[in-house]
Amino acid sequence: MSLSSPVTTRSKLPDVGTTIFTVIGQLSAQHNAINLSQGAPNFACDARLVAGVTRAMEEGHNQYAPMTGLPALKERIAGKIAALYGTRYDVDHEVLITASASQGIYSAIGGLVHPGDEVIYFEPSFDSYAPIVRLQGATPVAIKLTVPDFSVNWDEVRAAITPRTRMIYCQYAA
Repeated sequence: MSLSSPVTTRSKLPDVGTTIFTVIGQLSAQHNAINLSQGAPNFACDARLVAGVTRAMEEGHNQYAPMTGLPALKERIAGKIAALYGTRYDVDHEVLITASASQGIYSAIGGLVHPGDEVIYFEPSFDSYAPIVRLQGATPVAIKLTVPDFSVNWDEVRAAITPRTRMIYCQYAA
């Protein structure tokens, strides 16, 4: 293949079509509505935040962080969890900082799940989580939360567990 030859690409997830977030984004623009489905506010960032970030960067806080996160941030998060829930975590082994929830979830699933495994997750769910499982060569197993309170049917979860189950992923606020 020469550098001038066209490159053919092939998706690992050809069945993933338009996501609900694309549809909601288009509809909110069409109807001049506020889009609450994504982290894309249509207003300016608070000037105090801009000033704080600017000050931090001017003070030299603009380098790559350690791979597991800044120790001071990990300590603050562990302290907040302890204050809220009375649960203590070892910041060196049980607290990890990622750039986003999706990145952290992708990393966790990618590091623990292998081809042929199964991952149980609950629906409704963010639409990228099942494809992340499929990218690992594993099978996502959906358990629908029970309406009207979106509770977990634990008998259904127990029935879904097989010898191939590697992970049960809970992405909802309990």
